[in-house]
Amino acid sequence: MAFSELLQHMGNFGRYQIMLVFSILSLTVPLTTHNLVENFSGAIPAHRCYIHLLDNITSESKLPENLTTEALLRISIPMGVNNEQEQCLRFHQAQWQLLNSSDLAISTIELETEACLDGWIYDQSIFTSTIVTQWNLVCKSKSLKLWSQSIYMAGYMLGSPLGGYISDKFGRKPALLASSLLSALLGTGSIFAPTFPIYCTIRFLLSMSMGTIYATSLALLIEWLPSNVTPMIITIRSLALSAGQTVLAGLAYVFRDWRMLQLSISVPYFVFFLSVWWTSESARWLIISGKLEKALKVMKKVAHINGKKDVDEILNIEVLQSAMREELAFLKRSSKKIKVMESPIVCKTIFLLYFLRFCSIFFVYGVLTDLKNLGSNMFLSQALLGAVDFPSKCLSFLAIKFLKRRPSIASVLFLGGFCILINIFVPKDMPFIRLGLAMLGKGFVAVSFSIGMIYNHELIPTGLRSRVEGGIIFMSGLAASLSTLVLITRQYFEPLPTILYGTSPIMAAICVYFLPETLNLPLPDTIQDVERRHKNYKKTSTKEEESNDLQDTTEC
Repeated sequence: MAFSELLQHMGNFGRYQIMLVFSILSLTVPLTTHNLVENFSGAIPAHRCYIHLLDNITSESKLPENLTTEALLRISIPMGVNNEQEQCLRFHQAQWQLLNSSDLAISTIELETEACLDGWIYDQSIFTSTIVTQWNLVCKSKSLKLWSQSIYMAGYMLGSPLGGYISDKFGRKPALLASSLLSALLGTGSIFAPTFPIYCTIRFLLSMSMGTIYATSLALLIEWLPSNVTPMIITIRSLALSAGQTVLAGLAYVFRDWRMLQLSISVPYFVFFLSVWWTSESARWLIISGKLEKALKVMKKVAHINGKKDVDEILNIEVLQSAMREELAFLKRSSKKIKVMESPIVCKTIFLLYFLRFCSIFFVYGVLTDLKNLGSNMFLSQALLGAVDFPSKCLSFLAIKFLKRRPSIASVLFLGGFCILINIFVPKDMPFIRLGLAMLGKGFVAVSFSIGMIYNHELIPTGLRSRVEGGIIFMSGLAASLSTLVLITRQYFEPLPTILYGTSPIMAAICVYFLPETLNLPLPDTIQDVERRHKNYKKTSTKEEESNDLQDTTEC
């Protein structure tokens, strides 16, 4: 816990930390674009069966004069229940008699139809190409498009814990460099996928590297920041994630071909890979790993960048060993292995953090799945989904800076769930009120995410930080997948999905109070730090209760 003292000798929050923040933010913004890109690259355009009379140019000479496109569609494509043309059926033969029929819905019922044996014609007014049009993921193959996003989330769930383990085992910087380069190569390579299964495989590997970037970049950033500026930087990083949604909307508006869109969000990672190359390894991690010589070298390098000229006289192995005496002693006792299962307090903390993230993501993805009335313009809707987080996350900065963690997180989670539960009693003919409550609830939970980013790291020791963060992202992917399946229960009981979405953050709000308060406390470096903090907090709480009881007795 004495690393904060060493950080003062290195310049605290100096030029190096500022450059590191910009490097990490450059990695953060594209994360959201990759996660949500299939909102556009996987969009399903209007489509119909291929018609020889209309779509085969050589047949134009055989058509009667003055025969319009609408007339050809009328005799070739049957009408559906809603008096709209079928997208997956066509007449076995051209029905010329329908040219003089006025009641198309009745007259086409008994006519022989067939599937789209010759393929489909897609509307290209919005998108010139998507993965749906590329591999004909429509009609009977429509479910394959959903599998693509599910496979991507599965990669996130598996890649985050694996990346966290690699980060804790080999260091923050190597994990970040490898995942950045992989993201650039895989993201670019996906546009050359010859088949849909290969595309899904590349996306799966891409999401694994994305999960590693998310977990490792956050750990590296926080471990180089002093506690007094961490709330502001975490808020900015959280805003960068939301900004990615808005950036995606702009890129999708410009690039209407899915390959160009995928390329636009993948190529920048080659530049980001170079920007990460200059960064230094986490000195906290080097110390906890027993690499004191490397840690001292890195610390002096950072101090020189920050303008500390006399660093060679101040920082040496003796000073380092003296400042980190307890952490190094614990390192020797544990033989460089952190035995989590021997600490019930750490186990309980990790379990509760997993549960909190699961409930929050389950809520957010559930609400986003139901937000269908933001507008017909999908580009504008995507931009609004990103923009709505800005005011709430800006407010979260004040909460991180001045308010206690536990009551702040608990209150916004409770309010978020409460807003959604109110929607059960709002009539469906009042869409603006329902939408307003849903957006308000999402905004409250967005505040909890911002506070939770720093709260998680304040509860977990350095040696476990990346692995726990990877596990949290795993729970996020699991919750996102399950939240969409919950909508199936609507056919059995209409309000059930809303009830589940609304109650999940309320349950999380209750669980927050089983965790200790961490406001204005330094980051823990060992399991001993976590256990000592828990015991001290418990003693403080007991003394406050005894003091209140004594005061009540005196007044009586």
